[in-house]
Amino acid sequence: MELQKKIEALFQELKFEKVIVNGIPLLFHGGVYYKITFVKGLNSYVIEFANSYDEALKNMFEDGDLYPISLSEDKLIDELRHDLIKFYINE
Repeated sequence: MELQKKIEALFQELKFEKVIVNGIPLLFHGGVYYKITFVKGLNSYVIEFANSYDEALKNMFEDGDLYPISLSEDKLIDELRHDLIKFYINE
């Protein structure tokens, strides 16, 4: 399975809701809007988040953690799962 698909499956497993804001597909959980973007220059995925619908609408996302693809796919997914549960899911 392609890494991007594994990342999407992880967000689905953790009950993030897929939403569209301003034509941009985002993930929503606990009142916060997220997107995960691949940054070529860093060769990493980065979690970006907006703390409100208004910020998401204005595309005002803050950068969160980096996940370099130099990690094995399993290690990247494991770290992403750990961080999402520990730092991003506000339950």
